[in-house]
Amino acid sequence: MKSLLVIGLALLLGGCNTTPNELDALDKVLRAYEHSIRWSRLELAGQYYKDPPTFSKRDKERLKEIKVTGYKVMDLRASKTEAVHLVEISYFNTNNAVEKEFTDTQQWEYDGEAERWQLTSDFPEFK
Repeated sequence: MKSLLVIGLALLLGGCNTTPNELDALDKVLRAYEHSIRWSRLELAGQYYKDPPTFSKRDKERLKEIKVTGYKVMDLRASKTEAVHLVEISYFNTNNAVEKEFTDTQQWEYDGEAERWQLTSDFPEFK
């Protein structure tokens, strides 16, 4: 699946002036963010945001109750400096054990100064 993502990125970005380093950087950050979300390390996922979310004590406690059960890539559209990553996230709250899912539209932006991809969309809502 990961190699398909890289191939897909190469095809999508083929007409742009992108370098393998940019493709590699996007692939790495998408995988790292997925890992943080997939393994319910939700506070850690905040580091990938241009404006990191702030979590109240209550938010932190609530996030500890969330267990992600699935993270499925649905679509990826990218250019040299922007990417839209559509994923389906499945999860449950340990207090009620009812599995829910939602589609998360992630908007990524490449910061040339910082030389890294950053999320500009909102943190996913686990309702």
